[in-house]
Amino acid sequence: MAELASILSLGLVAALSYAVCVLVRYVQSQCRIRGILIKHWPGLPDHWFYGNLHQHPMNNPKVREAGSKEELKLWREMDAKFPRGFRWFHGPLAIGVTANHPDIMRAVMRGRDPKPTTALSSGYRFLLPWLGYGLLLASGDTWFRNRRLITHAFHFDILKTYMTIYNKATDILLNKMSDSKCLCTLDILLKCAFSYESGCQISGDSHPYVTAVNAIALASRDRVFNPLLHPDFIFHRTAAGKTFLKNVDFVHEIADKVIKERRDKLREKETDSEPVKSKDQPRDFLGILLAARDEDGKGLTDLEIRNEVDTFLFEGHDTTASSLTWMLYAMATNPEHQRKVQEEIDEVMEGRESEEIQWEDLGKFNYLILCLKEAMRLYPPVPMIQRIVAEKDIMVHDRLIPKGALINMNIYALHHNPEIWPNCMEFIPDRFAPENIKNMDPFAYLPFSAGPRNCIGQNFALNEEKVILARVLRRFHIELDPDHKVTARLQLVYKATNDIKLKLKPRF
Repeated sequence: MAELASILSLGLVAALSYAVCVLVRYVQSQCRIRGILIKHWPGLPDHWFYGNLHQHPMNNPKVREAGSKEELKLWREMDAKFPRGFRWFHGPLAIGVTANHPDIMRAVMRGRDPKPTTALSSGYRFLLPWLGYGLLLASGDTWFRNRRLITHAFHFDILKTYMTIYNKATDILLNKMSDSKCLCTLDILLKCAFSYESGCQISGDSHPYVTAVNAIALASRDRVFNPLLHPDFIFHRTAAGKTFLKNVDFVHEIADKVIKERRDKLREKETDSEPVKSKDQPRDFLGILLAARDEDGKGLTDLEIRNEVDTFLFEGHDTTASSLTWMLYAMATNPEHQRKVQEEIDEVMEGRESEEIQWEDLGKFNYLILCLKEAMRLYPPVPMIQRIVAEKDIMVHDRLIPKGALINMNIYALHHNPEIWPNCMEFIPDRFAPENIKNMDPFAYLPFSAGPRNCIGQNFALNEEKVILARVLRRFHIELDPDHKVTARLQLVYKATNDIKLKLKPRF
């Protein structure tokens, strides 16, 4: 017994020694990166523990509750002061550069540098319990294989079959415009992902799935601004951490149940003779994932499928809802552009009894697309993404970004950089007219990221948005509510703090 205790003690000492060695090496690495970035990159003075977080307005509870107008102001000021990038430290061990210029974006996004899922303060790491290693967070061979398998799910032949789903969900939205703007996109995604009739547009924010997803996203964002909650072993023992894990378990239970039921049905079909599905019938995302096989004939595991479905819902719901909401806000604040969009929609729909948008119509909404692109520039759905320099040092503008450094790709700052976008605060759709876009740097406008790790579902999202916007603007004239002041908040997704209240006036 004494001998066993001695062995256990030695094992514990060895494990602790190894952990200390790993920690020391990590701290030394971060100190080296810190020194290089201070030498090569301009920035605000930093604190030894908080880095630059103490200068971030969202660390002021009053500002955080009221919205992040001050945060938007901070990034615009940093744009004016450092238009070609600057260092920004998220705590003592989160050392990185904030990219706000196309040249930095290009240098990073052309490669396959992964998301920083192991970095102590990375918001992506905080999403791992929920999303796992789906396409958003996967790296290396796993990312490459799964991206190849999933690409088929977003082929035009598949997207075309979703038009009926887009239109039916929009029917409900138009009849319930007062409170379902956001949930229409979730309704569409659940039908396209699972063929799941959630009824979320009817039940509203009280729907348990909606409640859980919103809570998970908010908890993940709040951790970023509190270095004390970065370690999992601390956060998971707090009340907020326990609620977070409970919500993650609930969302996973729904996905696991649907995946199991679908697998069981597929096994039954293998022995039954059923008619082949028409090519015009929708094939949901889950069905495509279950059928996907690599060159070795190996499919995705249930865990991999759940990760991809959760990622699809996360990346497609709030982001698309944000784009739609801010686009309608832009139409209300720019009535002359709204009128031009409506004239275009009327021309496309002239002589029809049905209000449904057809697949062939999508390519005809030219001015609507210009306005949507400009709205996504002013109000980028995902205002910040991250990478970690994993393969080799990066040199840009004669400045070094060393291997191991975080890159904060500040899309909001990029889209409001006055060096790139003259009159950056004005709504000017013609920026994206063919004669102007041909001279635009492709890395100056990144609502869907860029490079090999760009958003795989961007065509799905744009088609969905065009259908919803065309039908809403066909039926209603949009005006601002003069008694409601709109303030924005940079969460994982660009949102209004207190919703956006608009007046809808029937056009016919």
